[in-house]
Amino acid sequence: MSSALFTSGAAIDQAHDDDIWHVRWFPGKNMLATAGSDETVKIWDSQTGECLATLKDSDYAITSLDINAQGTRILTSSMDNKMRVWNIDDSLGGSSENSSPTLTIDAGPINAWRSRFLQTVSETGSKEMLASSTSSGTVKLWSTTKGREVRELNTSRPNFLYALAVSPDSTKVACASAGNHVYVFDTESGSLSGTFSGHSDNVRSVSFSADSSLLVTASDDKQIQLHDARYGSTVSTFSGHHSWVLSAEIHPDGKYIASGSLDTKVKIWDIGQRKCMETHSQHSQAVWGVAWQQSSDDVVTMRPKLASVGEDRSIHFYDPLLA
Repeated sequence: MSSALFTSGAAIDQAHDDDIWHVRWFPGKNMLATAGSDETVKIWDSQTGECLATLKDSDYAITSLDINAQGTRILTSSMDNKMRVWNIDDSLGGSSENSSPTLTIDAGPINAWRSRFLQTVSETGSKEMLASSTSSGTVKLWSTTKGREVRELNTSRPNFLYALAVSPDSTKVACASAGNHVYVFDTESGSLSGTFSGHSDNVRSVSFSADSSLLVTASDDKQIQLHDARYGSTVSTFSGHHSWVLSAEIHPDGKYIASGSLDTKVKIWDIGQRKCMETHSQHSQAVWGVAWQQSSDDVVTMRPKLASVGEDRSIHFYDPLLA
């Protein structure tokens, strides 16, 4: 009997006109969004490979892509220093080419290299906000109603923040700087709750587990590290890539990590056994992004697929076997 966990599935070649840097799944759906240096966001049906919508509002490369927990809004950051939010229901209805965003925020020079949705909960109810990373070692929080900065989280080190993540429960914000430092903030208090410095080079990617307890980081030092986001300790280090690790994400059930690298490989790691279980070689150039299919509040995805994107302009899917 085969011990393979995932098998190479469908692929979409030449999905964009240039490098694809980002990939995100819509929670509970067989849909995903991709973006990169060709200045567009594209929305795809993962089962048919059909492009359902194309979003474009500037002539600048997109440095960040996110989808809110409800799967109704897309957030981008671009090299024109602007964050844009699109309503997805509107985008998928009729002609969507050059569709206008519902909100545009000019964050100022390199104040939104990475951006993420953030859902805050208080006595008056929940409120959607945006978090963005800067070139000066701070994370800015923005109102989506007025489009204004409302708070700043300070790492106390004025370094460029390459990576940014918000925990699924929205209680934590993690960011990583040029160099080897990773910071975790408590969103309610704004205080710094943890700092990790186990990497020896720039950290390119940070991502939380589905239960918000673990944080995975990927670095130019060719390593992936797993951290306990609650207690501030590093749990495991995974080595096996031959160049920079550009993206890493934890499987929704918490058993595996997927990673993509400049070495063109996608790897699947077993967290419990602390070793690489599979290496996939479908890409011909750097793998910039990996993402697991996500559940939503209404739909549980029992056997999540994996998607990867890269410099070769292609999207590859990996179907679960034993996983």
